[in-house]
Amino acid sequence: MKIKEVLQFLESKFPLQWQEDFDNSGMQCGDKEQEITAALVCFEFSDAVIEEAIRLNANLIVAHHPLIFGNGLKKIEPTDRVGRMVCKAIENHLVLYSMHTNVDSGIGGGNYVFAEKLKLKDCEVLDPKFLFNRDENGLVGLGQVGKLSRAMSVTNFVQYVKDCLGLKVVKYAGNIKRPVKTVAVCGGSGSSLIRQAMKAGADAYVTGDIRYHDFFIPDNQMLIVDVGHFEGEHFIKDILYAELKENFSNFAIHFSKMDKLDILYA
Repeated sequence: MKIKEVLQFLESKFPLQWQEDFDNSGMQCGDKEQEITAALVCFEFSDAVIEEAIRLNANLIVAHHPLIFGNGLKKIEPTDRVGRMVCKAIENHLVLYSMHTNVDSGIGGGNYVFAEKLKLKDCEVLDPKFLFNRDENGLVGLGQVGKLSRAMSVTNFVQYVKDCLGLKVVKYAGNIKRPVKTVAVCGGSGSSLIRQAMKAGADAYVTGDIRYHDFFIPDNQMLIVDVGHFEGEHFIKDILYAELKENFSNFAIHFSKMDKLDILYA
């Protein structure tokens, strides 16, 4: 089986046209026409993950975050993080492939799972962008908004979020007196959807990467809970691994053991 056949399957589940305009999901580098030996699934590309793929004889690495991102790659040299990994991947005949905001937005994707982890009911897409037609009509887009089974005080809700996501610490600010019933979520970096969460009538918005001044945007009309970027979407690699494991049995599929960024708190 060629690598491109595996990628075609993944794109049938989470089409690349579902990604945001700023994104660079899809091929990062490599030759997808080659026969697949094994696949390695991770959250983030790193030197350690590439070395792990080489040890496992896996010539396809599927990650959530793109390696090539931002203002565009001007040159490739092994003198910086991106260039070093691209050179190492090409040297070892690896294909690097990203599934980023197309999975965040997709049916059964990252934000669906995020909402499930908080046990939200009657969920809708927070920021709908695309009409989805497969078995039934629906919308895809970033974020979800739904309801808790019962209203909670802010103190209880914050603890509930920590328990559901297995966290010890979160940041929160906003209306701490208003009971929380309707909740919006967006995995990763969600500051751009604060106003969308307010428009959706959310009592609380759970996301990551909230800057200091972002907490002022709701003007004390909504609670914002910042769980962290990684903490709100690391489970996306579980989605990708499960899709591959369930649909392919003719090559090995590995879950990365080197996929981590150790952030220390003092």
